[in-house]
Amino acid sequence: MTSVCIRVAGANGDGVESSGAMLIKVVSRDGLHVFAYRGFQSIIRGGHVWNQVRIGDEKLYSHGEGIDVLIALNQDAIKNQKSHLNKGAAVIYDPDKVDAKELEGKYRLVGIPLLDIAVKVSGDPIMRNVVAIGAALKIVGIDLDVFNDVIKSMFTRKGEKIVDENVKSAEMGYNHAKAEKLFDLKGDGRSRYTMDGNTALSIGAYASDCKFYAAYPMTPASGILHWFAAHENKGVLFKQTEDELAAINMAIGASNAGVRSMCGTSGGGFALMTEALGFAGMIEAPLVVVESQRTGPSTGLPTKTEQGDILFVMHASQGEYPKIVVAPRSVEESFKIAVDAFNLADRYQCPVIIVMDLYISEHIESVDGFPLDSVKIDRGKITAKQGDGKFKRYEFTADGVSPRAFPGTPGTEFIAPSDEHDEYGNLVSDAFSGIDEYVEIRRKMQEKRMKKIETMLERESVFAPEVENPNAEHFLVTFGSTTGPAKEAVEILNGNGGKFGLISFSYLMPMDKGKAKKILEGKKLIDVECNYTGQLAYVIMANTGIDIEKKILKYDGEPFTGEEIAEKAIALIK
Repeated sequence: MTSVCIRVAGANGDGVESSGAMLIKVVSRDGLHVFAYRGFQSIIRGGHVWNQVRIGDEKLYSHGEGIDVLIALNQDAIKNQKSHLNKGAAVIYDPDKVDAKELEGKYRLVGIPLLDIAVKVSGDPIMRNVVAIGAALKIVGIDLDVFNDVIKSMFTRKGEKIVDENVKSAEMGYNHAKAEKLFDLKGDGRSRYTMDGNTALSIGAYASDCKFYAAYPMTPASGILHWFAAHENKGVLFKQTEDELAAINMAIGASNAGVRSMCGTSGGGFALMTEALGFAGMIEAPLVVVESQRTGPSTGLPTKTEQGDILFVMHASQGEYPKIVVAPRSVEESFKIAVDAFNLADRYQCPVIIVMDLYISEHIESVDGFPLDSVKIDRGKITAKQGDGKFKRYEFTADGVSPRAFPGTPGTEFIAPSDEHDEYGNLVSDAFSGIDEYVEIRRKMQEKRMKKIETMLERESVFAPEVENPNAEHFLVTFGSTTGPAKEAVEILNGNGGKFGLISFSYLMPMDKGKAKKILEGKKLIDVECNYTGQLAYVIMANTGIDIEKKILKYDGEPFTGEEIAEKAIALIK
């Protein structure tokens, strides 16, 4: 596989984000694969930000190691990015604004009067970014005609003058870099969609007939709110609530009324949601909750990634009740997980928590599309028959799943209390607590709810890890967003004569203990996670008794790269 990492770096407000977006559109239309990731702070202007667009001729699973082409929009870009430059990297910069002398003799310096060209062509300084992108395309071997087509599609609505200025700016940058072609990437001619994990999950939820989404804005889950806000006129109601408590309670109310509903937040917001999550567990309301992790504790680093909330999410709210915890491993899987989450929530009448993180939520990836026409919707045990006014909403059943009825079905009225209750929803707490008859009801009701876990494990095949290269000598063990970089690490290790495999989890709770133990037992395992304590390893040990002693852990806010994991894995097995 051939891949190239282009990083645009500058200050917030310099157009770094839009420059990256342009690059992504160009390469995806040229039939190349894309994996893009941003580094930024939680400020509107200033600071140091970057957008890395990795381009490859095959599927990419991480944002890549180091920088092959740096577009330095200011002096800080040289200062902060020089340590990430790969051998032979090209640096595009404006000699009138940026001093790159310290890089002379080490890298290919492509000095272009970016600002001067931009002002002469359009009078707009921001056009310097387009000039720089034109130069970058020449360096990586992408035809400028593809970029021109993208410019026309993006700016036609703004008029022919704007289109011409962009085309001219890109052409001048391209020509300035004419002698600097370092790579020769060739696409397969197929245009691909590009999107982040939040968008893929939102599309999956929409395809699953989610009709209500509630959230208080909190990165990195805010992209889901933005998507639903933009599609409110497509049969979906979204609510930006005053806080996270309102968001989850509104979603529970909508669910109890028969509507497929979802709410989303990050770790700090989820901390506020936990009491209501227990309420959903008690009234057995189907509910999908998205928790997209960032570094903690407290506010932590709001714009950085981590996988530190797994144990917290698994044990959220007091008491014991069935819940499903799942962590998508890719953008494509984010779509599938959303579809499955709603079906599982309805099928087992319990909360399903989708655990994302900033890396999976916000990185952009090229995808071929989603099977929208084949999405199957399973609403579970819904009774459509008219009742007799004595509806056993919480009926004791062999599989633990009781019948539901949509509001308006005659004779199926019931009580949905936060207190313990009998089959009809009548309270068994307070005045009846401790009386033998009601003690027995409590015991049976708790056993009925918890029976769902056993039923899930019997009926569903998703609660066990997946294995790649089953005959390998060593195995990396991962979950969620770390799976992509670990997959690349396995390819690197095996390409250098290693015998590595990959064991990855998406469904974390409940875990099929028997299947997981059979897969993991007797193997040489290395745990790979973005947290300090190895939370997946802890969960595995609690469920299977297998203690994974060798660990590769990262908790500095940055995601893994395949090269980084491969290097550390080699060090561990020596």
